Amino acid sequence: MGYSVSETTWQDDEGGRPPDTAMQFSTPANVKLVLDKLVRGIEEILGEGLIGVYLYGSLVSGDFDPTISDLDLAVIMTGALDDERFRRLHALHLAVVSAHPEWEDRLELAYVSQRALNTFRSSASPIGIISPGEPFHLVDAGSDWVISWYPLRETGISLRGPQIASVIDPIDEAEYLRGVQGHIEAYRDAVNAIDSKSQISYLILTTARGLHTLKTGKPASKVQSARWAARAFPQWAALINRALQWREDPNADAICVAEARRQARAFVTDLLDKIPE
Repeated sequence: MGYSVSETTWQDDEGGRPPDTAMQFSTPANVKLVLDKLVRGIEEILGEGLIGVYLYGSLVSGDFDPTISDLDLAVIMTGALDDERFRRLHALHLAVVSAHPEWEDRLELAYVSQRALNTFRSSASPIGIISPGEPFHLVDAGSDWVISWYPLRETGISLRGPQIASVIDPIDEAEYLRGVQGHIEAYRDAVNAIDSKSQISYLILTTARGLHTLKTGKPASKVQSARWAARAFPQWAALINRALQWREDPNADAICVAEARRQARAFVTDLLDKIPE
């Protein structure tokens, strides 16, 4: 049974719904079109090596903006990518973006074997990644990837294949929270190297999202977390709102990168000091 995108909801070819989708959700037609092209292309290229394709991120959790948000997909395979399939998948990504240029630098796909998903704690494995600011390439994914695999297992929706919880072994919430804390604590040093307001926006919003997750125990979108942080820390509300503006347009104001970086450094330092014990 295959799945395709309808005008208003995800539907399977026989009129049902994806196997682990308890809810239906609407997405703009241009998003459906790109998702359908990607999923069908991936299925054709990987064939029997494909276990499933899973949608997660803001399109599932909320606050998806069809003009700036990324598409987050995890492609789970029976084994690691070989050179031929890597080349064909790279060509697929290029073809989709060429036909739909509004998605340039907005595709975030991870190609990972089921074994890599279930051994990431003990050993790093090569996975294929394309993400904003990074072309399609291989990386070694180890224990630090818990911050991606936990929300994938908790919220991922099957576009092809079995329910996500049957593919990934359970991940303890405390393990996930430790991963989130380690990830955002690295921003104390990372802030000194960023050189654009787009990167500064990402760092500010991701720090807010990380602290929100540590305080509540639940993942949230950047926008949801920004709203929470602006209420919780009103002294930073103006900077958080600017970060949301820079996310859409880095030239939205006349603040220079050096000043934005200075403010971001103070923000990150303050919020990381508020991490719960």
